[in-house]
Amino acid sequence: MRLLINAPAVARSSRGVRRYAERVLAELRWPSGIDTLEPLGTAALERAGELIRRGRAGSILWTPCQRGPLFARNHVVTVHDCISIEYVYRDDWRLPAYLRMMSVLLQRAEIVAISRATRDAILRNFRVNPDRIVVIPSGLDSIPRSAVSLGAPDRPYALLVTNALPHKNTLATCQGFALSRAPREGIALRVIGTLPPSARALCESAGIRLQLDHSIDDDALASAYAGCAFLLAPSLSEGHDLPVAEALSQGAEVLCSDIPVHHEFYEGRVRFFDPTRVEAIAAAIDDAMTVPRPWFSARGVTPDRGFADVARDYEALFRSIEARGA
Repeated sequence: MRLLINAPAVARSSRGVRRYAERVLAELRWPSGIDTLEPLGTAALERAGELIRRGRAGSILWTPCQRGPLFARNHVVTVHDCISIEYVYRDDWRLPAYLRMMSVLLQRAEIVAISRATRDAILRNFRVNPDRIVVIPSGLDSIPRSAVSLGAPDRPYALLVTNALPHKNTLATCQGFALSRAPREGIALRVIGTLPPSARALCESAGIRLQLDHSIDDDALASAYAGCAFLLAPSLSEGHDLPVAEALSQGAEVLCSDIPVHHEFYEGRVRFFDPTRVEAIAAAIDDAMTVPRPWFSARGVTPDRGFADVARDYEALFRSIEARGA
């Protein structure tokens, strides 16, 4: 069987999903050959036709994100998280329809969860056979280590790589930052991505020195990680949390929300805080400014698990599907 990649679905996904798919595909070896599903044309046509595509006869279709055709045979869907259900569409009138559509998709597909936390989220939200879920933990290697050698930056900053979705917890994080000693001690807040209007207004009213970059290239991102005082990772839910892995790959210190997936991937490499209490966020930031660096001297630069390992796990799954279909 040839392997068919649902490239149009990846192209319309988040940066984290795109980077995940790129890293797996760079390491994936499939002797029967790898093809990509071609886009249908316009974005409107793609949205309308995505659910009814059939893939190709005699092929394994891999969609590296939670979307794709409802009735394709030999379909493998990678689920990164259930944030759309638990946060984005939680109070939205579209949620029941979204749940029904995703239930049909997952009940007919082979499911890959990128973490145990994601597997738990799938089982919370969908009626699927647990035996159909394969956990293939995400890799921890990400962008190459920055070639830029940075000493202490002229203007020290805490780094937040985020977006405006509710699970990112950015308003409470900005409130905690404002309450901490950081602004008074000259620590800026550098944000790569987007902030919701409420968080931006809070930063302005609190006098936080805010640097906002909506999008930067990988070299600049690596330098931003390497030069920060620490990365703030305050999410309430994640499937992996790519910026943490990227920051660690650059030797950055990381303050992480105390949620299961962060313990699953980053135990012993990061400091944790309660993301549900503004006072706890402020206290963690204050502590971070006094703890000598490095925070964890035993933390190596070589990740425990890389995307070559992830790709080998996918290859094993695809071989099992091929054997059943032979």
